[in-house]
Amino acid sequence: MKYCLLTALLLMSLKTFCQSTLNGQITSEAMEPIPGATIYVEELKKWTTSDLDGFYTLSDIPEGTWTVTIRMMGYNTKKEKLNFSADGLITFNSILKENFGSLDEVIISASRQTEYLSEIPASVTVVNSVKLEEFAQLTSNINDILAFTVPGLGVSTGTFSNWGQTLRGRSLLVMVDGIPQSTPLRNGQLGIKSINPNDISRVEVIKGATSIFGNGGNGGFINYITKNPNTAEKISGTTNIWGTSQLSKTDEALGYGVYQSLTGQIDKFNYYVSGSVEQTGNKYDAKGVPLLPTYGFDNTDIYSTYGKLEYALAENQKLTLNGNFYKSLQDSPFIPVFAEVSVLNKEGDFQLTPGYGVAGSIPGEEPTGSQLINGRLKYNLNSIFSGTTDFETDLYYSKAKSIFFYSDKFENGGQSVINSEKYGLRPNFNTRFNFNNVMNLSFIYGLDLLKDKTNQGLLDGRLWVPNIELMGVAPYLQTTLKVHQKWVFKVGVRYDDLKMDIVDYSTLPYSPKGDGKFNPSIAVQGGALAFNNIAFNLGVRYIEHQGFIPYISYSQGFSIADLGSILRSAVAENINNIQLEPAVTNNYEFGFISKFNNLRLEAVGYYSTSNLGTGVSFSDELNSFVPSEQPQKIFGGELSIEYKFLNNKLIIGTSYSYVEGLKNSKGDENNLSYVGGDVISAPKLTAYVTWKPASKLSATLNVINLSDRKRFDPFQDAAGNYAFRHTEFPVNGYTLVNLSARYEIMDNLDISLGVNNLFNEYYLPARSQWAAPLRSFTAVGEGANARIGITYNF
Repeated sequence: MKYCLLTALLLMSLKTFCQSTLNGQITSEAMEPIPGATIYVEELKKWTTSDLDGFYTLSDIPEGTWTVTIRMMGYNTKKEKLNFSADGLITFNSILKENFGSLDEVIISASRQTEYLSEIPASVTVVNSVKLEEFAQLTSNINDILAFTVPGLGVSTGTFSNWGQTLRGRSLLVMVDGIPQSTPLRNGQLGIKSINPNDISRVEVIKGATSIFGNGGNGGFINYITKNPNTAEKISGTTNIWGTSQLSKTDEALGYGVYQSLTGQIDKFNYYVSGSVEQTGNKYDAKGVPLLPTYGFDNTDIYSTYGKLEYALAENQKLTLNGNFYKSLQDSPFIPVFAEVSVLNKEGDFQLTPGYGVAGSIPGEEPTGSQLINGRLKYNLNSIFSGTTDFETDLYYSKAKSIFFYSDKFENGGQSVINSEKYGLRPNFNTRFNFNNVMNLSFIYGLDLLKDKTNQGLLDGRLWVPNIELMGVAPYLQTTLKVHQKWVFKVGVRYDDLKMDIVDYSTLPYSPKGDGKFNPSIAVQGGALAFNNIAFNLGVRYIEHQGFIPYISYSQGFSIADLGSILRSAVAENINNIQLEPAVTNNYEFGFISKFNNLRLEAVGYYSTSNLGTGVSFSDELNSFVPSEQPQKIFGGELSIEYKFLNNKLIIGTSYSYVEGLKNSKGDENNLSYVGGDVISAPKLTAYVTWKPASKLSATLNVINLSDRKRFDPFQDAAGNYAFRHTEFPVNGYTLVNLSARYEIMDNLDISLGVNNLFNEYYLPARSQWAAPLRSFTAVGEGANARIGITYNF
């Protein structure tokens, strides 16, 4: 008996010893690593996933011939039969072919790790490289591109500013590779335009309050994922050249642009560098009238550079250095003539004359626009702690400068400028456990450290918003549990500890309404302010059946009110007498994705509450901006459908977004009124048709329709005149149609033509209407305009 037992133990140990290991790397045809791919041995029910650099290891494979399947959403599945010998090591590298007809994608922004979009219990929109290239035939304005492609995002303002382009009626956070671009301490509302679209690999938009990235993301966040180096060649690249012109009127309306990128691999270094120059001409509305130059696009020079350098320290270690520079300067030959608005009666009938530009100049006015610099050094260390954990940390730097238009609302006039500078350090761990291929548990945990310095002054040296220095420390933990490849559960928590130092300052005499009534200058004693907030999120998604993948979730977010707007309008003499608290948002939503062969359907409904308004409001009594103290309830829904015909030769899609918001006075929940247009967008409908009649020819028709939103009644001011309040003005809807076409002359050379506002519609963008009481923002939309381009790949 003893010998039998010893023999059995020996055989078992030999069997255990005679296990093979499978490893390798998963890459795309462009030799870019593919993270999150599933490597599955069908007969043994064993699987693993590739790491951020596409590498994988699968151990304890017994001797025999087994089928290995490589699966990745967005790519064609690959299967291979491999022969495993006793105690062997097989390296199986696989190149996957991209499948643009796929109905799912992998994203990283939702929880700082690679995940299938359909497995995330949240509403996510990914604007991939195909869509970006398609819209690049029309415009380089990323605000317009996102308005057409992201359900729940407000329509474009038609200007350089994204004030009013909210996400589900809430503030949004903008990032480039996770580096925050928004300036919440003094929100200039310019963050969406932070990088050249040609340098973006994809845009990931996470909707709903989120606790994963902290301050400013009450409505969600936009993360631009930049392009990676091509490791297939020592050098390759892309050259884009384009020209633009107005069609409604052509006087001095020509523009041009040049973009060049280079990428490749040299020894252990992978690189990607690019640069571009763009210049626009005059811009006209559908009637040939020059557009209001305030925040305009006319006569603008845009410069951008981008670079990414990767160095492989070891098989599981990598350093990445990347950064971008973006600068836009408008030097218009026109000066603004602001809008005129009069309300005729208590029913709200009104007369509105939009603003426009007239030839001329303002003595001493400098070009307006913004300048942004981002830099990041990232370190990856994968497969530590017995292969269960990946570690990454990055050190980033961001600097922004935004120069605004000349305003007579300052005493003796002036131009304001916002300066913001950020430093951050973010160590992050991702630990995974696989329990007998039945349950997969992962933990994302780390720390966000942020230093943000912001002020706003005038170009002549006067200080408008004092120097604010913020220090933020935020530990976080996100947990994902996947059970039987059927259920995904997520729970997360984040704690933000924010401390702000504000110097002594004096407010500037300022006339918010431009009526010559200047608020007096007040000396304010500075000091320290502190906030802390705990935010939770949890959700569950059922993923077994592709025909119906539902989820339900609860998430929290928070933001500090636009502190700069409050400080520059202060009436208190001590900073401690200014009552400030963060606006905390609770978001509840339910949605689903359905995929049937060539059909993709997604629907979501949501409801969110906040203890305060997520911003500031204008007080007629104080003649200044004050924190919005009225709690808000915002609700809405989104629906998107896409269908592919004739082997992807014909693709049609549509989306509908509806959002509404109510506010009430504190302590009186029954006294409800509608939230203004700066927060709530009118319903938006988009549709598109892409036709590929031949392998070398494609054409796309895009339509966007904005409905009416007329929720407000006028009031009588002190003089007895009827007027609408700040941002509470009726919005009349409009429809825009864009057309683009592309023809492939050779395998590496194509030509494109795009026409925006194809039918030369005369319209006022939504912001031009709801901001009409301010007069300086009411610009007419751009008339018909064209863009022709040529692209060469080598």
